[in-house]
Formats: sequence, C-alpha cells, structure tokens
Amino acid sequence: MEQTASKEQAMSSFTKRKGQTTYKVNVFFAENTTATFEDKLLHLMANDIANRKQGIPDAE
Repeated sequence: MEQTASKEQAMSSFTKRKGQTTYKVNVFFAENTTATFEDKLLHLMANDIANRKQGIPDAE
C-alpha cells in the first residue's frame, strides 16, 4: 500500500480537449532514473526534429 501511495503522489495528470474528444493524460517520473533533466529535454527535441523531417504532425 505504501508503494502505491508514493506512486500516486509522484503522478500528475492534465486534460486536453481537441474537437469533441477530451484526453486525460497521466504523467509520472521515475525516481531512480540516471538521466538528467537536460538529457530528457535533448531526447524530446531530437525526437521532435526527426518527426518533422519525416512529416509526422505534432501531437498537439
């Protein structure tokens, strides 16, 4: 039970409405990761650039 409670505290969510559809997105962060915030941002930017080169639209 204690582990579940800590996971719930670390998790947050937000909603996004697009047209007639409402999405609820749960966000969580691993506490035992070795990647820095900068590493994660660079990874996201690299993926975004690769997707744009392939013509894949943004997720927004």
